[in-house]
Amino acid sequence: MADLSEVLMGEHSAIRVIRHFDALSRGDFLFDFCDYLDNCHVQVEEKAYFPVIIDYDWEDRASFESTVNRIKADHRLIRTLGDNLKKWKSNGDQLFSVRLPLYYKTVTEHNLSEEISVFPRWSRLSEDVRLQAIKDAREIITSFGFDRYQEQTGISAEFFKYILGSH
Repeated sequence: MADLSEVLMGEHSAIRVIRHFDALSRGDFLFDFCDYLDNCHVQVEEKAYFPVIIDYDWEDRASFESTVNRIKADHRLIRTLGDNLKKWKSNGDQLFSVRLPLYYKTVTEHNLSEEISVFPRWSRLSEDVRLQAIKDAREIITSFGFDRYQEQTGISAEFFKYILGSH
């Protein structure tokens, strides 16, 4: 098995390759995408990844914990933006098309912040801790539904099995 950072960065890559905003402008795709972010990706980060990475005895523990807390606050902001987009889309409000680029920019900048500030630390954790976090992540993804996960990330069943074991 590889590491959870690779999976999360792979998911971030999948999010970045959305080339046309018209895909997000289709209500069903947006609703499914927000559902995936809120109920799978963020859950993996906040329930499997962040707890173990914060628990390590970092030399800069206080500032690192502050960074992770800021990232968690970003998750709440992204959820609020997504909820507003869904509401505006359902109501036919023009704010949907005006705010959609902000949502995409916020998500991608947030992901880059994680990749710079948090993910590089993963390899310093013990193998046992990393394996438990991977198991927890696999359970969250499986509970979300692998087909739905695959639809949003583009990660194949084979890649998933290679990285995280069987689903």
